[in-house]
Amino acid sequence: MKLEIDTIKKAAEALEIFKVVIASRGGKSALKLAESMGKRVQVISISEFSYSDDIKKKMKKLKMMPVENADLLIQDSKKMKESLLNQGVGVKAAMEAAVIAQNRGLVNGEFMAVAGSKSSLDTLLLVSTKESEEEVLDPIDQVSIKEILASSLL
Repeated sequence: MKLEIDTIKKAAEALEIFKVVIASRGGKSALKLAESMGKRVQVISISEFSYSDDIKKKMKKLKMMPVENADLLIQDSKKMKESLLNQGVGVKAAMEAAVIAQNRGLVNGEFMAVAGSKSSLDTLLLVSTKESEEEVLDPIDQVSIKEILASSLL
């Protein structure tokens, strides 16, 4: 199932979401999302790789928040990785991006996480950071899925 950018925009408006985290290897899907969202929603693009200078320039112009060369925290947790992969590759990638954004202090409260495979997006999650009185050492434990809004498995 291909997830249309307009569907993500409508979901953000309906849920009153102001930050969207996207797992984007090369940055092109993140740019398309940011162009569609306009100034109302901040788009945070997460990649385990570096973006090209051209992509970075375009991201800066759109006031995006790029995160490059990110450590994949869920990838290193075999149990968590396998559990999320059972829900689909996009769910794992979206949660990976959400955890990285939270770990870097870029998100708090409710936000959306988006991911896909190859050249299209297919996963949209409503995610929330957890409020805790106790100090939580594992960043993975600080983010939870509130709702799977779209997935290749649905």
